Amino acid sequence: MGALFILMLVLVTMVSVAIYRFWVCINHLGQSKELIRLAPHMAALDGVAIFAAFTTLYFAALGWGFNLPLFFHDEPLADWQNIFMALACCFTCMGLSLKNAGRRFEHGPSWGGMRESAVRTLVAFRILDAIEISHAMKANGFVMDSDALEVRK
Repeated sequence: MGALFILMLVLVTMVSVAIYRFWVCINHLGQSKELIRLAPHMAALDGVAIFAAFTTLYFAALGWGFNLPLFFHDEPLADWQNIFMALACCFTCMGLSLKNAGRRFEHGPSWGGMRESAVRTLVAFRILDAIEISHAMKANGFVMDSDALEVRK
């Protein structure tokens, strides 16, 4: 039982470290507000994944016998209930990060890989913005003529 809890904690720790490093790299680039504006669901789902990781730790600690407060319960949970809840929270954390990440974490949780993933994510959202603006301009009849924007020296 202890080995299963340790395995779950290792998995959610790896996911949490990858999420943390990604957002630190975005913050170092100074683009965190822009990314939250472009993809508000990304930060929210990353927060939920981190919460699920902490909940895995909480139920693992309950399974190991720590006396932590149980909300909405008067008696302690059985061992199988602690394992079930920790597994559910672990799978929730990993599933949300996999669904939300897209290709953010494919270069591994190293700092170099996270920097590249952060830049790649920002560039992808900027390309999508340019495509949306181009489509809106074409739909409204605005056409940019390259000769009309000529700059004279």
